[in-house]
Amino acid sequence: MQKLLNILKTIAKTIVNKPLLIVLVTILALVLMVMTRPRMAPVDLPERIWPVDVVEIYKSDYQPTLELFGQVISGRRSELRSRVPGPIVKVGQNFREGALVQEGELLVQIDPFEYSNDVNEQKALLTEAQVDLEITRRDLTRIRDLYDENNVSEQNLDDATLALEQRQATLEQRRIGLLRAERALTDARLIAPYEGVLNGVAAELGKQLSMNDQIAEIIDMSRLEVRFALSKAQLGRLLEANENIEGRSVEILWQVGDETLTYSAVVERIGAEIDSSTGGVGLYGVIESDAKTLLRPGAFVWARVLDKNYQNVFKVPESALYGADQVYVVVNGRLEMRNIEVKGFDGDDMLFVASGDPAIIDGDKVVTNQIREGGVGIKVEIR
Repeated sequence: MQKLLNILKTIAKTIVNKPLLIVLVTILALVLMVMTRPRMAPVDLPERIWPVDVVEIYKSDYQPTLELFGQVISGRRSELRSRVPGPIVKVGQNFREGALVQEGELLVQIDPFEYSNDVNEQKALLTEAQVDLEITRRDLTRIRDLYDENNVSEQNLDDATLALEQRQATLEQRRIGLLRAERALTDARLIAPYEGVLNGVAAELGKQLSMNDQIAEIIDMSRLEVRFALSKAQLGRLLEANENIEGRSVEILWQVGDETLTYSAVVERIGAEIDSSTGGVGLYGVIESDAKTLLRPGAFVWARVLDKNYQNVFKVPESALYGADQVYVVVNGRLEMRNIEVKGFDGDDMLFVASGDPAIIDGDKVVTNQIREGGVGIKVEIR
């Protein structure tokens, strides 16, 4: 450095042109500053470590549960209609909206006066027909004896025989008339055909009923059903596994406020038509309940049905999937890629088998979170 300063002084003495001297001194000063500037020592940055969540996987058999949306319907409900006309003279104690009635319980009594009189009249006519028939039968016997003695003509015998047949026909008509009258008298009493709950009550004491007027309907609460649908894919999986659809158990969940009521059902039959928009099929399950159940037709419920049984598959959260068929495993603190084949899903979990080489084996640690900037070979730390 001192030598450089001496050189500068010597040059300054030898150069008379001051502007040129200034330029030269400036250049030399810049060179001096570059040569004497502090230099940064290179720093080795540590390798970035990515935190990951993992799950240790093992092959097993899994049977997921399908959670389907369904609606409760009545497996048996009947319209209660008047079979004979007339005014209502009596109603049953439980003939009210939502009331539970027993099989054979009186619901409505239509005025029986006319129908009771008709029964008595038909009985009298039947008795008269029976007497006429007996008289005609005796006449025929007497005429047949006279005919055998050649005391009456064949025409007389034929007339007596025809008269007997007419009396027999009349007697049969009187019997039918009596049955009809007794049926009408019975129909004047409307009774519950089975145990159930009344709905749509539309009759009261004194109301004049016409033939076939609807007065209520009865719902059999011990025969409730749930109707839900399987998608084309869900139906295909069950058929692929050769598993029976009819007879499968169904768990019914009915949300009532903060309370969840649970019922059991069994698939009884498959719907008659395929849904043209989804390709799915409707299923009907019979719910195990009694007449006093709180469940009612029209309620929307969740129906849980067992899906296909997957054998020898791995199970991880669906968030572990990268792309369509890849997952990461942690080997010696670094990520390695593995190819897989997705077989199905169990809620938010994915069921899969290994595909390609190297294959996933029991005990592998599969990364379950998504690493956006990471990749094969990066260093990770298991959280």
